[in-house]
Amino acid sequence: MGMRREPVATDRRLRHRLAAVDHGPAERWQHSGRVMELTEQAGVLAVRATEEHALDVLVLRAWISSAQREAALRFRADYHYAGMEARVVGSYNPARTSFSPFGGWDERSDAEEAAYQRWRSAMRAMGAANSDVVVTVACHDQMPGLRQAPLLKAGLDRLVKHYRLPDA
Repeated sequence: MGMRREPVATDRRLRHRLAAVDHGPAERWQHSGRVMELTEQAGVLAVRATEEHALDVLVLRAWISSAQREAALRFRADYHYAGMEARVVGSYNPARTSFSPFGGWDERSDAEEAAYQRWRSAMRAMGAANSDVVVTVACHDQMPGLRQAPLLKAGLDRLVKHYRLPDA
C-alpha cells in the first residue's frame, strides 16, 4: 500500500500554516491518527491525537458513547488523584525507617483521600460484576475483549447515572 497523502490546500497561506504546525516526534503518531483543529487564537492550527486512550478507540469504533467515555475519564481521574496507580520507588538506604508495605496508600493527603472516597463510591455504583472490566479499561488503559464488552457497557452506563451526566 502507498503512503497516505496529506490534504492539499488551494490557499497558499493555509499550506504555509500547515507546514509550520508542530507535530512533535514521529513516535507520538505511530499508534494514533491525527487531526488538525483551529484553536481559539485566530488562524493558529494545532494537531490533536484522535486516540489518546483506549476509551477514544472504543468511541471511534462506536462501542461506547461519548457520555460513557466522559464518565470513565472522571473515574480514571479519581483513580490517579488518589495515588492508586503503580509506583516505583527507589532508595539507596537499605534500612529505610519510613517504609510502608502498602506502597504509600495508607499515607494519603486530604485531597487524595477525597479522590479515593469518590472512586470507591463510583465502584459501589457500578457493582462487583462490572467494576473489574471498567477498572481495566479506564484506569489501566487496556482494550476489553469481545466477551467483556457487555459488562463494560453496563458498568459505564451505571457510571453515567452515578455522575449524573446527560446521555448522548
